[in-house]
Amino acid sequence: MDDQEPCDQNVVSEICESTLAIAHHMGRLFFNEGDSILPSKFFILLMVSRSGPCMVSQIAGQVGLSSSANTIAVNKLVKDGLLKRVKDKQDKRICWIQITPSGQCILDEMITKRNHVFQNILEDFPDADLTIFLRSLKTIQEKFTSDAMPLSLQSHSL
Repeated sequence: MDDQEPCDQNVVSEICESTLAIAHHMGRLFFNEGDSILPSKFFILLMVSRSGPCMVSQIAGQVGLSSSANTIAVNKLVKDGLLKRVKDKQDKRICWIQITPSGQCILDEMITKRNHVFQNILEDFPDADLTIFLRSLKTIQEKFTSDAMPLSLQSHSL
């Protein structure tokens, strides 16, 4: 924030509270008790679908789970028929993880549900407001995914 004024701490606190409330409502809406697809499994399916075949270690790095939690989740998704293991043709020690048609179908249904909810929530917003909102979200997303975030915040744990 070079020549900009510092953030108003009350506004920052309100943004934090609003994002927590939104995350809570989204979690309840998209991930119901008893569902076989919990948030971590959803993100694993999404990552494998978007990236294509990948190794278990790559999934853990992208999804942010510990190695053991990731392995457990991947094993469950394989057992449920949503992911499959495929041995590398050149090096049999390497095992690729791929999404199955069933896994892609479930993922597509969840994405469609999410998109429908957001369409309903945002339909009353003027286009100009949506453009500003999207630009703000992308800026926040870039800060989370870039090296611009201070190391002390990247490794902060509660």
